[in-house]
Amino acid sequence: PTWHTTIFPPYFVAGAIFGGFAMVLTLLIPARAIFKLYDVITPGHIDKMAKIILLTGSFVGYAYAMEFFVAWYSGNSYERFAFWNRIFGPYWWYWWFGMLFCNCLSPQLFWFKWCRRNIFVVFFVAMCVNAGMWFERFIIIAGGLIRDFLPSSWRVFHPTWVDIWTYIGTLGIFTSLFLLFIRFLPMIAMSEVKTAVPEAEPHYGEPPGVRSVSPGGKERTR
Repeated sequence: PTWHTTIFPPYFVAGAIFGGFAMVLTLLIPARAIFKLYDVITPGHIDKMAKIILLTGSFVGYAYAMEFFVAWYSGNSYERFAFWNRIFGPYWWYWWFGMLFCNCLSPQLFWFKWCRRNIFVVFFVAMCVNAGMWFERFIIIAGGLIRDFLPSSWRVFHPTWVDIWTYIGTLGIFTSLFLLFIRFLPMIAMSEVKTAVPEAEPHYGEPPGVRSVSPGGKERTR
């Protein structure tokens, strides 16, 4: 149950953009502070990213609402039970906290400009979205398994030490690769900043009052 919903294609596209921008902000904000990239990564960039999170978060919230509406409108008793179990079953707090609060409500702070310009608020919302997207995947997978079509197989999933250490290991691999990337490769592409540095000005370093030659060969006073 809940694994064959036709809303998944657009739902997952919006969710991927939503979670992707949140993860970028999660990595970008500490890197900006540690490496003093305030002139390269400006509040304007963060503001625009927050607006995209607000937009895609609204899409995701709409998809959540449509899932429940279609489950009710279809009259399918199995579908209705699956979504009732999602919000009142063993994993009820995963849905209320993870999916509703983290994915739907917390991005609504970005309607306010002061929230989009406050680094701490932006980082808090980004972390909420990261957690919420993890809870969403967990509910989609485990939520359909704990209450399937065979009542004799109904049980609550509890992660074993293998599951926990596998999860921690994936976080470690990602963090290690990210740190290696920023250690050996430039975080900011030179093509993005070369026109903004003072040396990009054609006459940088010339003494004031020096006469330059026009394309026609005539001298002109700068």
